[in-house]
Amino acid sequence: MTSVGVFAAIFDQHNRILLVKIKYGSCNWTLPGGYLEANESPIDGVKREVFEETGYNVDVSHLISIYSAPIKNDLVLLFRAIKTGQENWTTNDEIEEIGFFPREQLPHQLHAWNRRRIDDAYQNLKSNLCIFE
Repeated sequence: MTSVGVFAAIFDQHNRILLVKIKYGSCNWTLPGGYLEANESPIDGVKREVFEETGYNVDVSHLISIYSAPIKNDLVLLFRAIKTGQENWTTNDEIEEIGFFPREQLPHQLHAWNRRRIDDAYQNLKSNLCIFE
């Protein structure tokens, strides 16, 4: 069965992108997100994942891109999300740190596929296509 990952591109007022530093595996920085739970919609899933990883409440604006890795039977959806609030957040078993980064100063500990997704998010920020009504 195909696994579906949902991730969010969230920008602050200075067009810096939100990244989270994971505590497991590669311990790299990544966009906030994760896999859908059973019977969960992609919109609900990305909202849940962002909240769990950052404490931010978000509204999902639109779909930026879809990525597929057929060898791994994996599908990833990247959404543009807008912060609407934040609850108290502290490091946890999954996330070590969160931060907003300018495009020119992204952390070095970042997988190539995340750099591509971040580039797509910045490109979309310029064009603002595919807005859901």
